[in-house]
Amino acid sequence: MVEKVPIFVDFGGTLVDTISITAEVFEEVLGKKFSNEQIKKMYKDASKKRMSMYMFFKYPVNPIKLFLKRKKLRELQIEKFLEIKKLIPKAKETLQKIKKLKNIELILVTQNPTMEDEDVATKVLQNLFGEDIPFDFLLAGEDKVELIATHYDTETISRGVMIGDLPNDVYVAKILQIPCFGVTWGYSDENELDTPFIAEEAPELFDLVKDHLEDLKEDKERDNDIEEFDFDESIPELEKDYELVDE
Repeated sequence: MVEKVPIFVDFGGTLVDTISITAEVFEEVLGKKFSNEQIKKMYKDASKKRMSMYMFFKYPVNPIKLFLKRKKLRELQIEKFLEIKKLIPKAKETLQKIKKLKNIELILVTQNPTMEDEDVATKVLQNLFGEDIPFDFLLAGEDKVELIATHYDTETISRGVMIGDLPNDVYVAKILQIPCFGVTWGYSDENELDTPFIAEEAPELFDLVKDHLEDLKEDKERDNDIEEFDFDESIPELEKDYELVDE
């Protein structure tokens, strides 16, 4: 049986620049201009559970105005996503190189609601990769842990890794008990990513994945050695070199 190694890859910030898209959408629909740093902070806040209302008061974004214009926001975001033509530098080549490694399965995992529309997601990925889309599956929804746990068994997940740019991606990986390869070109810097595995450029991800596969191979060989070791469970007979003494 071939044991696939799932590589879970985040979308926004990790593969494409969604910071500028969000800023454009908010400015056009809400009439308010946000800096890149504000957008980054909003994403990091919103990626945490129960933080969506908090960001309204912090930035501020009028929640009533946002609710009333949600349809326009959604339509404009889809329009902007369909215009995306550019990946993070060398992301395409790196993913294709990773894909060629033995028994690898690439899974795109995103909380972006735009990518929940299968037709839109397909067009976005075709714009970015052409017909040679490297991903085996797309998982889109509100909760990355739930998405992954619903589609993969525990044993398969345990062989995987998460690649992402948000503290939430590290948190998801910790819940799933797998490593997280944090990238610094998205929404977070190295200090915000609580993981020892950091990539500052896309090609570094290939080496991290390759090292992970080597670790899995070594772990499996070690387990096989333990299983094949023949334990002698017999208890040797001791020579009687003492006398019992009544006390």
